[in-house]
Amino acid sequence: MNGQSRTFVKQVQVDLLALSDTDLNRTIHQWVEGKNAYGNYPGVAEDTLRALGYTRVLEESETRSHLPIDDSGSAQETLVSWQPPTSSELRALLSAMDLNLFAQHVITLAYESLHTLYPEWYDGLTFNAHLANYLRHIRVA
Repeated sequence: MNGQSRTFVKQVQVDLLALSDTDLNRTIHQWVEGKNAYGNYPGVAEDTLRALGYTRVLEESETRSHLPIDDSGSAQETLVSWQPPTSSELRALLSAMDLNLFAQHVITLAYESLHTLYPEWYDGLTFNAHLANYLRHIRVA
């Protein structure tokens, strides 16, 4: 990452951390959630979820519809969902993240979430500049 990129990534990190706890959680969760509101985030890499403090929750549900008639046992299907971090956990993780990890996890996540809404933000430095302004707008609103 060159000097100018580092400057913009750092600015996004500063502006994101300047949000209130409520706005910070809402913003990150909206980026993670995308169009899926059920705790399953197939479009988000597991390492990104972990880096942002999301924890795996395994749930077992019985499924009997596909069992043979003579089977006396019950099949268990394991469902994986992710529980979001608390505000303080999220803030601590984002504060401690170095710029390379922040760019890899947070900037990428923001880009994937917002680029379809704002294609005129392009990518790279231009996207990061718009993202910083977007975050400042959230803080002021």
